[in-house]
Amino acid sequence: MIGSQWTAWAAGLGLLAAGAWLFLTPHDWATLYERDLPAYQSAIRAFAAGHDPYQAAEVRRAQGLPFIAPPFVWLLYKWAAHSPLKSAFGWILAIAGDVSVAALPIILSRLFLGPGPGRIALGAGFFFTAFFGAGFFTALVMNNGTPLYALIAAGLIPAVTRGRWLAFHLAMALATAFKPFYAAFWLVPLLADAEARRQWRTFALGVGAAAMAYVVPLLAAPRLMAAWLRTLTGQMVGVDRLGDNLLGAMAAGRHAPLAPYEAQAVLSAVLLGEALLLDRLDRRRRIAGLLLAAVFLNPRAMRYDLCFAAIPLLAIVCGAAPSATTQALWALILAGVMTAFSRNTPADGFLYAGIAVAALFWTVVTSGRKAGAKPSR
Repeated sequence: MIGSQWTAWAAGLGLLAAGAWLFLTPHDWATLYERDLPAYQSAIRAFAAGHDPYQAAEVRRAQGLPFIAPPFVWLLYKWAAHSPLKSAFGWILAIAGDVSVAALPIILSRLFLGPGPGRIALGAGFFFTAFFGAGFFTALVMNNGTPLYALIAAGLIPAVTRGRWLAFHLAMALATAFKPFYAAFWLVPLLADAEARRQWRTFALGVGAAAMAYVVPLLAAPRLMAAWLRTLTGQMVGVDRLGDNLLGAMAAGRHAPLAPYEAQAVLSAVLLGEALLLDRLDRRRRIAGLLLAAVFLNPRAMRYDLCFAAIPLLAIVCGAAPSATTQALWALILAGVMTAFSRNTPADGFLYAGIAVAALFWTVVTSGRKAGAKPSR
């Protein structure tokens, strides 16, 4: 046991060092530092000056990323711009991002890899290095989605350990109000337990609350909603803005106008089909597999989304009740494959989506071969 923990420590620290060397040595890494933070700060400044950040984003597009948060978040930023938080807003976002990046691998490793500081070190190494340095990318860009992922991860603690999903539903309602693609994570409580029907009422309430963040502006401020959709569409169809999933990979080299979206639809159908077969796994790996599927159901998944899939990916591939040595070996294999074949281009989406689909399929098939073994509920 002690030897396994030391193996996990060595593998985790080795992955961190290798990931830092690979990701932080390119000359352009500094361009990612706080890449997304200016978009949020410019929105605060625009509101403080009496302007609309959606319109200001269109004017200043050449100077950075536009503000593409939905109207609910638009209102929150407007309130912050006229509150005592205005001067410290950038620092608050930066601190929240840093704390979230530190908390995510700790929480996810403890939940899905098991106890012990060695497994946490291993999970952190894989978190930061997998998907071509997704964790390092996340730490640098300061996207506001990272604290939302941290809230979702925190909500998983009572859900995974005690079967209590209320905190997860609350986190999901807030996250979905910020970014609609987060709704895919509601797949987790609906398929995690045998008595999934007990989750449907809470799920309906959570979805309803999140939907109101979009329905109310649509009815009460249709021009504001139209401005958001115009800004969002302009950002999504821009160069390299369709993410690191299959959609972005297909769009980068498409030959037919609808091929990327058709391919993403097929990927989503495959992921949903695999998710329905995860009931063959033990409960923790089943939840990990559902998290992995939910990340790739986001058609515009960026690397700050993919890092959330890293530890769940490792957990389902390692099998039931693995030793820390087995986990370390798989972490090195998976990180090595992703590093060797990644090219830091949109085409990486083929690799990442393929690994997710293959990992889920392999896990389901191998679990089904065990002599009539039934998953623990």
